[in-house]
Amino acid sequence: MTYTVKYKHLDDFRWKSIKKVKGDGIMTEAPYRFFILDDESRIEIPLGCIFKFSSGRFLLIKKRMEQESGQQIITGERS
Repeated sequence: MTYTVKYKHLDDFRWKSIKKVKGDGIMTEAPYRFFILDDESRIEIPLGCIFKFSSGRFLLIKKRMEQESGQQIITGERS
């Protein structure tokens, strides 16, 4: 399961997309957010950007939490 991330610099009006993202995080030693793609490559983008995550990110996190806990996680999503 993967998701899409859109981002733009604060002074730019164009959004750019990163597709097939399977994980992300924030680097503690530098002001960057990183993205791991499904081919195991890594992209780093400065935190001075605005990020928009597709709903697939939430679903992936929920799925991983259910696998780790062994329990179903109930959310406000519609059936």
